[in-house]
Amino acid sequence: MSRVYLYALLGAAPSCETGLGVCAERLRVVMVGGLLALVGDVGETPEPTAVTLRAQDAVVRRLAAVVDAVLPVRFGTLAADEAALAESLALRQPQLARALDRVSGCEQMTLRVWGEVTAAAAPPMDTAGGPGTRYLAGRRRAHEWAHRVPELEPARRRLGDLVREERAQRHDRPPLLATVQHLIPRGAGGRYIDAIDAARAGLRPWRVSVTGPWLAYAFAEEAA
Repeated sequence: MSRVYLYALLGAAPSCETGLGVCAERLRVVMVGGLLALVGDVGETPEPTAVTLRAQDAVVRRLAAVVDAVLPVRFGTLAADEAALAESLALRQPQLARALDRVSGCEQMTLRVWGEVTAAAAPPMDTAGGPGTRYLAGRRRAHEWAHRVPELEPARRRLGDLVREERAQRHDRPPLLATVQHLIPRGAGGRYIDAIDAARAGLRPWRVSVTGPWLAYAFAEEAA
């Protein structure tokens, strides 16, 4: 018995052949839950290997070459049939439509920040209030700090309005201090890299590495 495998949501029907999917199944574009979806019919969930992950990325990239808005979906997303898929998507249609608008005409660049943790790089401690207040304040600071990378301010000034949105995540495994995802206009990767290169001296003692452009995976949380 086959099930429906969801690859991506699309802002428009592609002008090219959809081709074959990860399991060599014929792909098709269907309207489900008020959204255009790229799907295939598979007998079982493919194993998440390096080969199949690259194959799924290639499938979605092929469509992204001819469709402005492509929202990639997490590997292995299955529904029993199109009716079940439509029901699932319809519940989140407003959020998914906004996410498609967000990634339209955009791609993703990934920055990794390397170095050693210093006292100046950590959030300050708050000693005011009682134990409960300090605990809650500490939890709030920790959450905020997990998604802030002030070390990149010199680079942000260089990037200016090239970055549409940012997703940041700090790590506790030096020398990797943080991973930052930037949503930029398609085709602007060269300008992005030039801006980062120009900012490297101002970023010291921290170092950065750049990869991309990618599909906007980090900005497709609603489709996960």
